[in-house]
Amino acid sequence: MIAIATPIKSVRDVSSAASPTGYETPLSKISTPRMYPHNDPEMSLPRRPGNAMLPPLSTRNVEGLNSGHTVHPVIDRLDNLSPPTPGHDDTPYIRFALEQITFDEEVVGPRRSSVLNDHFGSTRNLGADSSSNTISSPNGQPQPFRFPSSGYEKKSHSIKEQVLLPIDAPVGTQWKSLGYIPVPLRVSTLAALILLCLFMIAGILYSNIYTIRNSGLYDYDGNSTARYFLFQYLPQLLGIVILLWLFSVQSAMYRVLPYFSMSIEKEQNKLLQDTPIIPANFVLPDFTFFKCGEPVVGIVLLVFWLMNFTVPFLSCLYQTQFYAELESPRWRWSTFQDLGWVLVVWYLMLVAALLCCMIRFRRRNSALMWDPASIADVILLFQRSNILDDYARSEIEPDLADYVPPSYLRLGFWTPSGSHDIFHAIGEANKPLNRLSLMGELPKAAFVKEKFDSTDSFDIERYRYSNGSEFTRSIHSPFQRYRWCPWFLRDSCLLAWILAAVLLLIPFLVVSFVNQAVQNGFDPLLSSGTGSNGFSPSNFLYSFLPSLLATWLFLFWQPIDTFFKLVQPYANLASPYGTSAQRSLLQSYSAMPPIVVTFNALANRDFKLAYVTFVALASAAIPVLAGGIFTAQLFSAGDVRMVASMPGYLTMCVFVSIYALSFLVIWPTRKRYLPHAVNTIAGQLSFLYASPLLNDPAIRNVRSRADLITRLDGAGHMAASEIDEKGLTGEGRRKLRDCKNEHIDREPKFAFGIYLGRDSKEHLGIDRLLRSR
Repeated sequence: MIAIATPIKSVRDVSSAASPTGYETPLSKISTPRMYPHNDPEMSLPRRPGNAMLPPLSTRNVEGLNSGHTVHPVIDRLDNLSPPTPGHDDTPYIRFALEQITFDEEVVGPRRSSVLNDHFGSTRNLGADSSSNTISSPNGQPQPFRFPSSGYEKKSHSIKEQVLLPIDAPVGTQWKSLGYIPVPLRVSTLAALILLCLFMIAGILYSNIYTIRNSGLYDYDGNSTARYFLFQYLPQLLGIVILLWLFSVQSAMYRVLPYFSMSIEKEQNKLLQDTPIIPANFVLPDFTFFKCGEPVVGIVLLVFWLMNFTVPFLSCLYQTQFYAELESPRWRWSTFQDLGWVLVVWYLMLVAALLCCMIRFRRRNSALMWDPASIADVILLFQRSNILDDYARSEIEPDLADYVPPSYLRLGFWTPSGSHDIFHAIGEANKPLNRLSLMGELPKAAFVKEKFDSTDSFDIERYRYSNGSEFTRSIHSPFQRYRWCPWFLRDSCLLAWILAAVLLLIPFLVVSFVNQAVQNGFDPLLSSGTGSNGFSPSNFLYSFLPSLLATWLFLFWQPIDTFFKLVQPYANLASPYGTSAQRSLLQSYSAMPPIVVTFNALANRDFKLAYVTFVALASAAIPVLAGGIFTAQLFSAGDVRMVASMPGYLTMCVFVSIYALSFLVIWPTRKRYLPHAVNTIAGQLSFLYASPLLNDPAIRNVRSRADLITRLDGAGHMAASEIDEKGLTGEGRRKLRDCKNEHIDREPKFAFGIYLGRDSKEHLGIDRLLRSR
């Protein structure tokens, strides 16, 4: 049986026959206990003092009732309802109960509804037909239903008509000049990389031509000499240096390409949702940019991916060959001629791709003031944007590609219509400023507390239920909060990697050192003779195959390294006590070179990230060593064996062991799980669109990155006695009180969790943890 209504205490004497008994309809599904409490200290951030509180459930005016004044029509309608009685028609009550059962879907409504619609749902109301948009007044006359007006809407109606107008860069101001290009994409850096490629081309051409004219390059003098290092390790070592350099170029390309596309007139309307900002061109080629309207960048990245295979081929370039036509027949170093010409063409393709990078990422195509590599940079670029309403409730969406509507964005200077204000941001031209964009310019009370006009008609049942909507329950759910992690770092995959690494490492070491099999040599099972073009089947196979397998190991670790660098700021923000801006909002691990990021992570006490980045760099030595350790040797008994250079082989075994055991320590842990991916600008913006950080006075009108660092990390310190402990619970509150008692200054802290947004609603994302009173 369905419970239709629950009696509540009447405002008049219950014994009075002239006064009807009041009823209050219970919330839908109220009998179901909440599985995830709002006060989870790991997910919730403390509320700011003075934030808006929801209106009380009952808005009856007791004095008005006693004095005979007119009350709210909907309340009067509620009071006139009678309880279900045998012998009476209960159809209206049953209809109302059915409405409440299906109310979840109606309250949530369209995904990108307006702020007021989020509060009040649709216009259907208690006691009225579901198809009607009117309610009855006390005298029985219908009157149109309308939403309650807030003080904000009444006071800012003219402001909401403002639109964003693009303007040219202001002249004679203190704004930093536009046209910033990251260091890896600058002409000087790319020119240096092109010179290194030309050096490789010249070296290969010289080796090929000199080998033909002089019967080889140098005499073979053993497998542990300087010449052996020159021909068996140095070529692939230079190749891996170029490859690591290309990784830095790719990282910069991914990071700034969306912003470059917003700096010029291009018909791209889903840049924020579809364009990745972290590299994904490692194990498999990335064709994303062909779909994003950037075919030139897509071709460049395809050439970069093909360069991954230059290291195994470089390890096969130089072979030992027996020259019998010399006065004293002997073994000499020679080149595999056909492979040499292929490598020349390969590096010429790379030079052409780098020249395309110079043209695409030139200064005049950039509207950036500095490298947008951190969360704080995203905050500044969207601080006063007019597209923030498009991201309503996006923090819990698993995929933002189809959730966020398309828009044609521009990065540059803007001014609101009818205003002399100028700012640098990302926005959509001639689009009205939305409510969240205007909040920074309005008085605090205009957006901290909604003011409802007591004369407005509104559905109190719907308003009450909207406060416990599906969205509110979702952001408090751990299943939504800790949902996303790359497939290759999920528990089942990590167990598979660990088992595979251990099961392969142990036989590898056993076979290598039992009975000195590698040191004494083994039968190559292939011909070891070297042809006129310098090709030896056994030497080619035992150089190319080990280096190729090692290259795949090296490439497979790069997505792991990229993921940890991307989410480390979020992992630091997930701390129950928050973290500093240097370790979170200002941190830009993805933009740092390999060696620098390791030392920077150690300095910030991000030890797991430091280890992951160290392995990413150390694993580059495996393909270099694997491609040069084996050579065919002719023994005195007349048989040919493949023999390893033991110094190089022992070094490779150390790096392989470190690599295999590293899978034991790369568990992401819960703090690195997020509601959805953050590999796009939209993914990051979904955790910031309603954050009070976008209206933080401390970071208003920032003119340089140095100024941003000073404001977030240096000048924002608060005295411990001024820190508000509201919202902190348990150990956090005790530590904060100890801090106050000791009169220790505390730096500003930031955290990832549930906070009260600029629209006075709960959201999941990033905000300050400690605020001054």
